[in-house]
Amino acid sequence: MIIPFIRERPAALILILRDATKEWYISSISRETGLTYLHTLNLLSKFYNLGLIDYKVEGRKKKVILTEKGKIVSSQLSQLMSTFTE
Repeated sequence: MIIPFIRERPAALILILRDATKEWYISSISRETGLTYLHTLNLLSKFYNLGLIDYKVEGRKKKVILTEKGKIVSSQLSQLMSTFTE
């Protein structure tokens, strides 16, 4: 369940990046969230401009990682969602 005033797909995107056991690339994020590649790219661009994510270039691929600010936001979003599901 998603909170009515928070958009489901962007919230899902920021929450899956919390899983640091995986290496997240734009294509893998797109597959995991069910978003198109272009929509994923647009959301990541907005998150980058907000300082929530950063890119680590590895050859031709861009690894997506949460910044400290992004970790705080995703943690708070997770807590907020768990509050509404109780």
